[in-house]
Amino acid sequence: MKTKQLQRTIQMALLCFLTLFSAACASTGSAVSGGSSPGTIREARDYIPLYSQRTVFLYPDAPDTSPKMEITLSLFDITAPGKQFILTVLYEGQNTDEYANKRLFGYDKMYGEMRLVAERIPDMPREALNWFYNEAFELSAGTSKVAVISREWEYYTGGAHGMRNKDYYVFGLEEKQRLTLNDILREDAKTAVNDLVEAALRKLMEIPDWIPLSEQGFFENSVDKLEDFFLNSQGLGFQWDPYEIAPYSTGLIEIVLPYDQLEGLFTERGLVLTKDFR
Repeated sequence: MKTKQLQRTIQMALLCFLTLFSAACASTGSAVSGGSSPGTIREARDYIPLYSQRTVFLYPDAPDTSPKMEITLSLFDITAPGKQFILTVLYEGQNTDEYANKRLFGYDKMYGEMRLVAERIPDMPREALNWFYNEAFELSAGTSKVAVISREWEYYTGGAHGMRNKDYYVFGLEEKQRLTLNDILREDAKTAVNDLVEAALRKLMEIPDWIPLSEQGFFENSVDKLEDFFLNSQGLGFQWDPYEIAPYSTGLIEIVLPYDQLEGLFTERGLVLTKDFR
């Protein structure tokens, strides 16, 4: 595949696009949002956008009438040697082309097996046979010490509806590793953060304090799942996929806790890492 060779010829134009597009990524990345926006993105020139697309026809001999699967990838390469570790984590130890090829050609066998299903169920709705898979990595926010990457993928492989998921990766550029919430927050901060998260969710969903969350569609009355976090200029954010804490119909949920609400809750390292965002 000649993905890199093709994309580097339009590198400068895509860099402009990346900077503009990233500025809106937090507000467009979720069905429900707490008004988050990315921090100042520095050194965006180090992240080179790469795009790939492939169409797989269920009946290759009749592409004009055949159901099909559309696969679209929005990846990036990194030119700065000190940041190569990010790609190792994002692409599961593979280089960019290897990761792209695995995604582009990974559905061939599964989609091909749908021919047998379609033959056994001749009246199957055509929509159920038109699949898609879209995956995008974005530089969401960053400073000289932190890079925040989002990975969002949306797919449909038959059934009642498609799925949409999102993950955030917060990288410490000095540590050269993916950071966890324990690197950012003190061990004794859990209760306070959980209370702040619940308050933010209530404000976002307009749920009064006296009404249990479970009566407004949430699966539990408290939210303990805080693994997927991010940082930006507005604060410490959290994200949940459909079915994690609420039904599919709620969509992706994101909230951001302002830094001034978190005073005294950061570790020493957390204070250093968030300083340039404030």
